[in-house]
Amino acid sequence: MQSRLYECYGYRISCTAPEEADAVVTRLFGDPVPAAADPPATAVRLSVSVTGSDAAPVAPPYFPSGWDVLDEVVIEVGSSRATVTPGNWTVRVELARSDLANPIVWGRWLTEKALLILTLRSDRHYGLHAGALTVGGRSALVTADSGVGKSTFTAWGLFQGAEFAGEDAIMRHLDQPGGLFWGYPRCAYLSAELVGTRPELAGIPAAPVPARDKYRVEWPDAFAHRLRPAVRPSTLLVLTREHTLTRPLGTDAAIDRCRDDFAAGKSDPEVLSRVERDLRRQLAGMAILEFGLSPDLDANYRRLVSVLHDRPPQENRQ
Repeated sequence: MQSRLYECYGYRISCTAPEEADAVVTRLFGDPVPAAADPPATAVRLSVSVTGSDAAPVAPPYFPSGWDVLDEVVIEVGSSRATVTPGNWTVRVELARSDLANPIVWGRWLTEKALLILTLRSDRHYGLHAGALTVGGRSALVTADSGVGKSTFTAWGLFQGAEFAGEDAIMRHLDQPGGLFWGYPRCAYLSAELVGTRPELAGIPAAPVPARDKYRVEWPDAFAHRLRPAVRPSTLLVLTREHTLTRPLGTDAAIDRCRDDFAAGKSDPEVLSRVERDLRRQLAGMAILEFGLSPDLDANYRRLVSVLHDRPPQENRQ
């Protein structure tokens, strides 16, 4: 067994895993961080073991039963499982040998979900159903209801030269100053159509998500220099398909749009109040916009650049 330090979603991950799981750990987290690096306020202890289970994997519920109240939360996928203990920030992954090549199991269903559960159960962290992009040094958080097109919008930004910090879940650590929001930039969940039509994605690791028209895509090395673990956003975009305009949105309206996200797992009213105050403080320094998507992905990106840098889009200039 080897023990190494990694970072993910702004957490320091102390990971113990056998040699045969090295490839899985590297694909999840990338290179280890130096042991001498200043640790963040919160560390996660992750242990990975490999078992001989030959059961077929099955898709678990979006959240396992009791995820918000149990002392131990078990994510069971038939072949493999993860046990999450929020009280001491530990995750135990029992990975079937037959799942070592299945990133949906060890990525989407187990490790990514376990880190999300830890965040939502914490009284010092919260999550947003959002992605993040940076263009020319200015960053936007991008949120939307499921199915609107957030994943495509953020991936298209990466294709066009933006820096990318994730497209599905963004974490905020209340104890960290400076307005940082942390993402998971190493992969994205994209439609089959997008994966099949972008030359940049030809031949890269892409695993279909059962029962969904999505693929878990691991970005190729050519994008590595534009993948960012965290952003300090100047703008919040709330995507919609109800129109194709860019409209100012009030802070209260934005809070209401995000409430189901940041309130998840926060059963203590005092904790929920503290989390909402923090999000309001972050939004106070941002432009908040309802951003209507058009079918033209390139035009949407040009508008993103325009709003980040406070200038009218090229096609609207006189």
